[in-house]
Amino acid sequence: MVSRYLLSAVLVGLSTVAVGCGPDCQSSCNRLYQSEQCNIQSPGSDQDELLRTCEDACEYALGRPGEVGDYKPTEYTPASVSVTLQNDKQAAVWMDCVAETSCEFLESGYCAPVW
Repeated sequence: MVSRYLLSAVLVGLSTVAVGCGPDCQSSCNRLYQSEQCNIQSPGSDQDELLRTCEDACEYALGRPGEVGDYKPTEYTPASVSVTLQNDKQAAVWMDCVAETSCEFLESGYCAPVW
C-alpha cells in the first residue's frame, strides 16, 4: 500500500514540475518586447503597452479550451492579416513558436500574432 501512495505522490510531483518547464505568457511576451531580448517595436505603441496587450491576449486565450485548428504560427503571416489567439491550444503552440524562433523571423511575420 505504501508504494502505491508513494507512486501517486511522485507522479503528482512530476506533473507539477512538467507544467512549469515550458514558456508562459509572460516569458513569451518579454522575449518579444523587452529591450534585452527581441525588442520588437510597433509604431504608436510603447513597450509597456505592447507587453500588456500581449500578456492580456495570451492569458485570455489560455482561459478558453479549444483546439489548434488551422492556426499555424510557424508559417509566415503578412502584416495585413490579423491573427488572434482563440484558445489554450493555440496559445501553447504560439508560446513554443516564440521561444524557438529567432528575433529576425519574429519581426518579419512568423509566430503571429506579434502586436
